[in-house]
Amino acid sequence: MLNLIKLELKRMNLVGVAVTFVLINAAIVGMLMLLGIEPEAVTEFLSSSDDLRVIIELFVIAAFVIYASVLLSQIIVEEFKNKTISFLFMYPISRKKLLFAKLIIVSVLTFFFVIASTLIVYYSFLAFNKLYAFTPVELGLALPSGYLLHLMVLAIACSGMSLIPLFFGMRKYSVPATIVSGIAIVALLSSSVNTNDTNLFSVTAVPVFLGLLGFLIAYFVVGRAVKQDF
Repeated sequence: MLNLIKLELKRMNLVGVAVTFVLINAAIVGMLMLLGIEPEAVTEFLSSSDDLRVIIELFVIAAFVIYASVLLSQIIVEEFKNKTISFLFMYPISRKKLLFAKLIIVSVLTFFFVIASTLIVYYSFLAFNKLYAFTPVELGLALPSGYLLHLMVLAIACSGMSLIPLFFGMRKYSVPATIVSGIAIVALLSSSVNTNDTNLFSVTAVPVFLGLLGFLIAYFVVGRAVKQDF
């Protein structure tokens, strides 16, 4: 399996992936800095360091769940659509292992990106806030105890959640369906559920449930995909 992952990574444009990661982080930091233009927005959205971390997590998850759907469309859905996957299936390698290797790459990248991006954005905004005082809220260098554990759980949930778009994309080998379903998941998580603007994302059990569902869906989709004839 490790060799299959290495081979698949060689086929990917890792430089493009790295550049996209940097650009996404820059965009999130930029959006947070734009809040500083409107004092009322700062008062509403950045009234405490906890609020800032929640907003960052929401932006990061939204960005990388959608980006994961793009990666899935590139390395799996398009290959089935164009039937180039048939060439890989000709090798004496288990079809399941080949597809699982692709899914592992997307899941691991999503896990890493969510953790790294959350920390990068937080400390980048902290540095800019010290220079330009976007918000009067005191943002400390030290994160609350247990936050890294919370972040790891969230990242694991996202690594599974990021696989859900595969179900929709593989139904008719549709790239747009894959990406649109990723956007729909983000919209669902960020939607308000009561008058206090609490969203589904703030209920930890929801992303965890979607993460488990994503892993189950991926197993189901792979089991069905390996039976296809080309």
